[in-house]
Amino acid sequence: MMSINFAMLFVANDVVGENTYLALFYIPFALGILKNFLEIFVFKDKQKVSDKQLPSGAYLYPSLDVDYLLTEVLRDRKPVAVVRNPHLFEKHELPILWLSKVRKENAVSPTHLEKILHWAVTTVTSEDALIIDGVEYLILENGFEPVFRFLVNLKDQILLKNSVLILVVDERALEEKHIFLLQREFKKIL
Repeated sequence: MMSINFAMLFVANDVVGENTYLALFYIPFALGILKNFLEIFVFKDKQKVSDKQLPSGAYLYPSLDVDYLLTEVLRDRKPVAVVRNPHLFEKHELPILWLSKVRKENAVSPTHLEKILHWAVTTVTSEDALIIDGVEYLILENGFEPVFRFLVNLKDQILLKNSVLILVVDERALEEKHIFLLQREFKKIL
């Protein structure tokens, strides 16, 4: 086998030159190795979400694909939600608290952070998942600092229960410094 490669090198050397031959021979080989190397990391990332239960913790979920969140990411946990967009959660029939200024059962004003905290802490049990959809709305109504303090307090309460807290956040709606602060407290998942 070795003699065939050397023979090809000498024949190709006469036709295309040694450097060109080596480039043509080794580039596909290197690309194949790189492809396999990258697939290992992509496969492991997909496997984390699909094979294991999401560990207790606090997370940022930068997507409105609630179906994927509930069926794939949180499939082994019982979710409850504080939501601005109840229509995204209706078909999943989970307990929700609606962030709205409308007076209605299971609705709370976004300015009543203490009521939201009380509902969340009393509703979430061990191993559950709390989803907060509408962080941008809370910030709009209260300002970033009070909402950030509220979220950090809520995170601590949820972690004491060995549960999961997920913030559904469209990062495009937030200032860059606010995104950095949130990412320091909450791990980003997708």
